[in-house]
Amino acid sequence: MLSSPASIVAIALALVPSLASAAIFPKDSLVKMLDPKGFKQVLKQDQTALVAFVAPWCGHCQRMVPEYSKAAKGLNPLVPVYAVDCDAQENKRLCGEQGVKGFPTVKLFPRGSKLPPVTYEGERTGNAFFNWVSSRIPTTVSKLSKAEDINPWVDKKIEKPRALLLTKDKKIPLLWKVLGNTYKDKFDLGIHRDEKGKGSAALGLEAGKKKQSRVLIFPAGSTKFAVYDGTTKLDALSKFLDTVLDGSAELVLENKDEKKDDAPVQEETPAKEHSKDEL
Repeated sequence: MLSSPASIVAIALALVPSLASAAIFPKDSLVKMLDPKGFKQVLKQDQTALVAFVAPWCGHCQRMVPEYSKAAKGLNPLVPVYAVDCDAQENKRLCGEQGVKGFPTVKLFPRGSKLPPVTYEGERTGNAFFNWVSSRIPTTVSKLSKAEDINPWVDKKIEKPRALLLTKDKKIPLLWKVLGNTYKDKFDLGIHRDEKGKGSAALGLEAGKKKQSRVLIFPAGSTKFAVYDGTTKLDALSKFLDTVLDGSAELVLENKDEKKDDAPVQEETPAKEHSKDEL
């Protein structure tokens, strides 16, 4: 049955809000558009998220699009980046509830609905967005400055599973911060800069290669650990930590009292460069 011209026009007009909402960001952008239902779902996840409240007719919003999209690409998949079209009728109440009075308004939700949002007031560039978000993720990771700090931390947190990152990096990797924020109250995450291999030696492990990172898992109630040997990316690590929490992980625990011979740090073969979403 063919539709009448009037019905075709009605259908087209009904689609206008969604088309306008999507049109401000290109199809290849990693920025996801939200409606009120999607916004509530994002807040329920209790994770860090960046949200821009925009209007398609806004010149400042249009100029921000490529830089905001760059930030979304840089933060992917660690921090999701969203936008809300406040010009769409269905979103007007949401934008009002969020106190949006001008466009664009960019807000960071550090831990879903658990922490109050923070409004961005800096330069609207991809690097500025990225650096601001990275610095605003709630840090729940314990920094263990010395090798001697590791065992006391392991003993103190024994009632919960713990994950310790041995790394050569000076800063806490963004991925480790994101995992610490996501698994807050479920896992205790620690980090030790094992530049000279002393932390590895204290735990009975061989020194790692240059730039090599290790993740050690201490099950709840135990001071022994298992060495994680999977991919050190968000999806793989998240799935593994979930199996530790539900008890289905097959952990082969090391005996840290049986120390292995220290192997020299291997300088000859440079380790591959890691992306920001990998340890």
